[in-house]
Amino acid sequence: MKWTPVLLCALLLCALLLAPLALVDMPPLLDYPNHLARATVLAFGDDPILARMYAARWAVIPNLGSDLVLPPLLHILPIHLAGRIVLGCVILLPVLGTIAYSRAVFHRYSAWPLASGLVAYNATVLMGFVNFVAALGIALLLAAAWIAWRERHPWGMVALACIGTVALFFCHLMGLVFCYVLIAGRELEMLWPQRHDKAAVAARIAAALPLGILPLGLYLMSPLGAMSADTEFATLPSKLEQLVFPFLNYLLPLDIATGCIVGGFLLACSVFRRCRITPGSGAALALLAGLYLVSPWAFKGTYFLDTRIVIMLGFLLFAAWLPAALPRGIALTAITMFTLLFITRMAIVALAWQQHSHDLADMRAVIATVQPGARVFVASVSPEEAPAYWRDGPLSRRLSNGIRLDYHLPALLLIEHRAFWPFLFDNPSQQPIETLPPYRALAERAGSIADHGALAQPGSVDLCGFDYVLLLQAGADPDLAHLAADRLQLLARSDIAALFRIRPAACASARLSGNR
Repeated sequence: MKWTPVLLCALLLCALLLAPLALVDMPPLLDYPNHLARATVLAFGDDPILARMYAARWAVIPNLGSDLVLPPLLHILPIHLAGRIVLGCVILLPVLGTIAYSRAVFHRYSAWPLASGLVAYNATVLMGFVNFVAALGIALLLAAAWIAWRERHPWGMVALACIGTVALFFCHLMGLVFCYVLIAGRELEMLWPQRHDKAAVAARIAAALPLGILPLGLYLMSPLGAMSADTEFATLPSKLEQLVFPFLNYLLPLDIATGCIVGGFLLACSVFRRCRITPGSGAALALLAGLYLVSPWAFKGTYFLDTRIVIMLGFLLFAAWLPAALPRGIALTAITMFTLLFITRMAIVALAWQQHSHDLADMRAVIATVQPGARVFVASVSPEEAPAYWRDGPLSRRLSNGIRLDYHLPALLLIEHRAFWPFLFDNPSQQPIETLPPYRALAERAGSIADHGALAQPGSVDLCGFDYVLLLQAGADPDLAHLAADRLQLLARSDIAALFRIRPAACASARLSGNR
């Protein structure tokens, strides 16, 4: 392979995208600590302390990506190094898939797909949806292979695609949906000239059918298939707000500006006919846009469903369109503008992650005395309770639209101390793990992260069975030593968290309140 300037720039792009992973050993991605904690349990399930709390429960689950990859790595690499290696692959996969898809569609390498680095650190990455993001990249790569090889090696490509769709099923269902849309767009493009030849149409459709048969059978076997189809739809304003999610990270004005610049550039190129789009990639874009309009926000226990479709559309802005025949001056201006925009955004990510490294060090200092097997209740000071504190806090604690990213940081209790905290993901339709009694009862009773204000009210929070309370965002309360002092003993504090020992009176108070 000849190393063209585009491929060399792609190599540099990958290096820059991975750079933030060198700044902190546990990046500030919302769900990531929870995934790493579950991988720790799956890898070291024979640990006598962890075995009392959790047990593996393998099944046909369409959300197993990190659960299949991380646990084996934990046996040969330090936990946080293995996690960052997987994260690095997850971040790069959609960008590499975008480059490959564009190459397959337009038969050339171009600088434009490299601009997908602008959406590499999108909302779903920062919310820690690692299986979904990895599945996006795999879907783009598989679709690129289908476009490049389907006509030359039809049966070999169908066999490869069958294997790939099964892999996508086990990684994340939405990645499988994305792959189907991309392949459908290509097939519609190829079928249109043959639309009057019924035999050719039937033969082509029949060749693609195996791609759906195995995943459909697996879905019907999975716990997800038997679940009730509970749905929740976003409002139209929410749908519009989500359009910025491909560009969303830490500074909302910059995120909105980035989306507007990318959209405006493509619109201008289209108006002046300086932009190429194939019928197949255009059909994929249209199919996804229609799917976004009708898809729910939540379905069968999966949330941000329509958001994930917006992320797919975000990558297709760089994969399915190709600015072409631009005047040299305009091309150089565009390259300079998008390069500076990318560098600025990456600098913001680096700043946020550097801030998070201080939070992480403070969290570790606060929980340093927690012993293996201890049970830790979690509470938090919410943005509604302390808006000024949250407004002036580090960038890494929230996305630019206000979504909190700190909820699962207490997973460090399990990862590094083998202690119990009640929020490990153990949904039977999504994770291959179960919480054992009596810990399951503790998790169910905890429900969700308690509000800081509720701790001060006797009997409002049932702390029976727990040894400690970990309070997130503790810096918002300057008088923690007197917070429920009859029930809680302050042991350590920092801005990000405080640790309390639960006094026996806390359980007695809860029981008394229950008797009333």
